[in-house]
Amino acid sequence: MSTFASRLFGAFVLAAVGCKTAASTTSTPPGETAAAGAPAARDAILAASALPPTHAALAGDPLAVSVHRLSNGMTVYISTDRQKPRFDAWIAVRAGSRSDPASSTGLAHYLEHMLFKGTDELGTLDHAAEAPHLARIEQLYRDLRATKDPAERQRIFAELDAANQKVAATAIPNEFDRVYAELGIFGVNAFTSFDQTVYIVDVPSNRFDVWADVEGERFSDPVFRLFTTEMEAVYEEKNLSLDNPWARTYFATTRNLFPRHPYGTQTTIGEIEHLKVPAYQDMVDYFGRWYVPNNMAIVLAGDIDAATALPKLEQALGKLEPRALDKLDPGSLQPIAARVQADVIAEGEQEVALAWQTTASDHADEPALTVMDWLMDNSTSGLLNVELELSQKVPSAGASSTFLHESGWFMTRAQLREGQTHAEVEALLLGVVAKLKRGEFTAEDVAAIVLNQDIADKRARESNSFRAHKMADAFVEGRAWQDVVARDRKIREVTRDDVVRVANKYLGANFSAVHRKAGKPEVAKIDKPALTPVELHPERHSQFAEAALKRPAKPIEPEWLVEGTHYVRAELPGGPLVAVQNGRNDLFSLTYRFERGHKRERMLCHALDVVEQSGAGELSAEALKKKLFALGTHVEFACGAHESAITVEGVDANMEQSLALVDRWLREVKIDPVVLRGIADNVISTRRDALEDPDELAGALADYAIHGKDSEYLQAPTNAQIVGAKPAALANLAREFVDYQHKTLYFGPRAAPEAAKVVALGKQHRKLPQRPPVAYRKVPKPTLYFTHRDVAKSTIAVALPSAALAREQRPAARMLSEYLGGGMNTLLFQEMRESRGLVYYAWGVLFAGSRPTDAWALRGGLGTQSDKTSEALKVFFELLGRPLDSVRLGSTRAAIEQEYRSSRVDPRASGWMVHAWDELGEKTDPRPWVWQTIGAMTQEQLQGFASSFAAVPPVVSLVGNRERVDLAGLKKIADVVEVAPASLFSYGSFPKGQPSVAAAR
Repeated sequence: MSTFASRLFGAFVLAAVGCKTAASTTSTPPGETAAAGAPAARDAILAASALPPTHAALAGDPLAVSVHRLSNGMTVYISTDRQKPRFDAWIAVRAGSRSDPASSTGLAHYLEHMLFKGTDELGTLDHAAEAPHLARIEQLYRDLRATKDPAERQRIFAELDAANQKVAATAIPNEFDRVYAELGIFGVNAFTSFDQTVYIVDVPSNRFDVWADVEGERFSDPVFRLFTTEMEAVYEEKNLSLDNPWARTYFATTRNLFPRHPYGTQTTIGEIEHLKVPAYQDMVDYFGRWYVPNNMAIVLAGDIDAATALPKLEQALGKLEPRALDKLDPGSLQPIAARVQADVIAEGEQEVALAWQTTASDHADEPALTVMDWLMDNSTSGLLNVELELSQKVPSAGASSTFLHESGWFMTRAQLREGQTHAEVEALLLGVVAKLKRGEFTAEDVAAIVLNQDIADKRARESNSFRAHKMADAFVEGRAWQDVVARDRKIREVTRDDVVRVANKYLGANFSAVHRKAGKPEVAKIDKPALTPVELHPERHSQFAEAALKRPAKPIEPEWLVEGTHYVRAELPGGPLVAVQNGRNDLFSLTYRFERGHKRERMLCHALDVVEQSGAGELSAEALKKKLFALGTHVEFACGAHESAITVEGVDANMEQSLALVDRWLREVKIDPVVLRGIADNVISTRRDALEDPDELAGALADYAIHGKDSEYLQAPTNAQIVGAKPAALANLAREFVDYQHKTLYFGPRAAPEAAKVVALGKQHRKLPQRPPVAYRKVPKPTLYFTHRDVAKSTIAVALPSAALAREQRPAARMLSEYLGGGMNTLLFQEMRESRGLVYYAWGVLFAGSRPTDAWALRGGLGTQSDKTSEALKVFFELLGRPLDSVRLGSTRAAIEQEYRSSRVDPRASGWMVHAWDELGEKTDPRPWVWQTIGAMTQEQLQGFASSFAAVPPVVSLVGNRERVDLAGLKKIADVVEVAPASLFSYGSFPKGQPSVAAAR
């Protein structure tokens, strides 16, 4: 909903939603501890498992969800959508970090990692040969937990590493990923949170049977091989979370709100003291306790139906044995009695985050609390948006709600401007909360939220992943699907009085206050034991994998976009129109794209930012925002160095009215000098923060290293220009903005001729030359640009540039990108993370330029701990120069083949695809030619193409800690050029005020 919500979600993903790491398996067959016995005993187990009722699709359910049960108690949710020949398949387990033992946290998360490692048949050449070594590893981890002697711990770690290598002698480390990639099964991932662990894939319709068999094998006979290697990735993830101020704010909030409940007392990723001595046996026991069919659900959304799915699911996953579920320690959800404060010390921006405990997801107050959240922050006309953002009292503010199985919370936050105190900003937030509790909003505001909720739901239903997520949430939260459908109706019945009631009920004086303060963080760090890299052996195949890959399936024929069928072209007064008809609902989306950014008109982007916070004519900024929101219309201005755009989205019936408002907004913009000064103050304050924020610096340094003086960060207005901007000049930029040539992209229910009659924007339409070609910095020898920050992680970007290459090379670029870094089955990720535990992420992609005249570059990125930086970069370059492997290349070719056959361009994205082809000068969909060329390409041809980049001196950017990154080792790889933060931006000197720490260095 808000920037704040997305930031929180990002922190949550980093620290709680365990990325798909390596796989996992167990050495103890789960059935040995979970046998259900006689039918009567099984019936009793299922009756006590709080399983949701089954039923066919309900009347009035827009998702048409049916709920089924396998004989062993596993629940199956199905929502059919035939838009593309694929379906999302999620397997949800009602167990997450809330189910971790208090003395052994992190289990659910690293078990999630391990359930990609294979089974007794998948991921190994010889399970019998590895079994004694697995047993030895299990014992060694018990020994590790029994000693605190440092020397003994080192001895055990050394023996664990040796035993891990013995397992690796017969292991096939990434076979799970490889099999799925070659079958065309994409999006292989998983996540862990408080109440759930969920495994995710996106499956072609013709591969349903083999997917079911692999998942049946995965959850029946897992083997936890290569645990020692995978823990390295978990350590990496934990260290990154400790280095992330958003994650630390999130955890400080939950600790404050739930001091006596696992929601607050243990993090999903695990506590440091527990990760230092990982509980292998506890993990095995956790699997046996919670990964049972009466605690799991299969969720299918897309091109699949019950008649097809249920018989196969019964055969493949119905064999799992149910087990009586253990009772969880209830903890205490007693609300805190008073305000509780925690401080988070970090570089970059400062902020205040306030949070109150609310309710569980199935509580009767949840709909009203959700509307309350919208009233506080809908990114346009919420109380926080109006009271704090439009008034320029703070640079940004927002709110978010979280609802879990047992409880929830509501959070507000605001960023400090230079010179503000945390106490002042906390008072501002509490002042807005007080207005909410007094009911200083109208019934019309609530009605607008209902409309916008409807719009959001309609759009979300276009996505299989949304459908899957909603069904999985219902299972995890213990909600009958009838109640989910009823809840969606109830939210449309919420009144103003309901919101006032829940605001006063929950938003009292007992809340969490987390103050993010500027300073050097003292962040704990997990030191990892030495690890011998695991050989990956891509040439190995288990019999199970070979049989799965040879399973016959009727090929899916590819579908290409055809002009006149999938899209229509037309000419408007301002330039070309690409129109795509929306056959699903009554929503429209319009984007007007201009070849004009702040490099061509330096103050343009600032002018558009000011417009977004200003009114028009007699309409104040608040009135204008509310008017648009009441129409269900969202307007977004985007502006960069070379391009700018307006996007208008909403309900078709209100399109003309919405476009008239947008035109008026720009033509009659009313810029208040006092507001303008506040905007300038906030921009300057945010820029000060950027000079200290490691993530902001990483982006700016990468652009500087790769593009030199053409970096977009060096093209923005100076501080003096921002402060000196005049209302009349900015208003003039806004008024003439739409009177330049532009391209219009339309997606909506109207046919192209009808849409063309009303979507034209602007009058004079001055001509604009195309932007200059993209160019990369070229260096005579490897060069690394370095900026120091006091962080535990290193953020690395790499570019190996080339001049613009011919169109005929684009298929090779596609192939090489997929081979190097197209996913978790690819060379860089597997070799650097799965084999060596050097990085948390690694990727490499051939940037072929969006226009024929653009330079090309092989680009990549790494996220690693500081003490691994030199080694990680050395391995990265070694991998880029390594000869292409024929087995990996075959797997890559198979994955691309399946992608072209089974993927479909989302109609909502079709206009953008056509636009991208236009930029390249393609007259029709180029994918058939690319597909055919890749199919005929030889290894020698691709090797020659790849070698041309491997020979180029690389340009590298690195934001890290100079005390830890081994600068001496880096200087053996490349010339190191240290760059001060201020040199990365066009800001110039700052107005009077306290200078930032970085600027003063």
